[in-house]
Amino acid sequence: MTEAFPQPTEKDGQILIAVIDATYGVTEEENWDLEREKYRRGLEVEFSLPFADADIGPGASLPAFVTLLQGTATVPLWLLLTATFFLGKPLHENLKAWRDMAAKLRSFFKRPVYFNRQGAAVLAVEAVLDEMGGLPQTIRLTGYRTMHISEPDDLGILPRDTDIGEAAPTLFLGFIRHIFEIEADGISFRISVEGKNAKVLRLD
Repeated sequence: MTEAFPQPTEKDGQILIAVIDATYGVTEEENWDLEREKYRRGLEVEFSLPFADADIGPGASLPAFVTLLQGTATVPLWLLLTATFFLGKPLHENLKAWRDMAAKLRSFFKRPVYFNRQGAAVLAVEAVLDEMGGLPQTIRLTGYRTMHISEPDDLGILPRDTDIGEAAPTLFLGFIRHIFEIEADGISFRISVEGKNAKVLRLD
């Protein structure tokens, strides 16, 4: 299935959201096309967004439906915020916007869902805000990478990484873990995001 169609990709200002096809593996093969189309249309009605076919499992197919949420529809300054964030520059203003975007993304949590770099960043920043118990004066991304989900999920053993990587291809989303290094008010945190689950470790 992975070669049957072009994969939607995340672009600046967009949050790519992949919902696993719940009909895969539980519907008779001769009825699958019909059932998955009904499921896709149901997602479009539920979230008022268009969903396209995708596959987020390299090698082992993991069919999904993908939508691209325009960040500015929820947070007007989203494009500027994320551009600054992924350049590794400090953010001093509009930090509540990350909470607003996280609330929007949580509306998808009732489904088995995966995010690419921008959506995962929202969950990572929210995890830091929760750890601090409120809004800091400043936050800054100091590193971003991905790991395969088969690797140990132990944030304490990872080396520090100051590179800020690009968004992963959509095809890999079902099998990667996002790793963020974020500094907030001078305190360093490492956060992993896998699907809708975020885990945070305070480093300092």
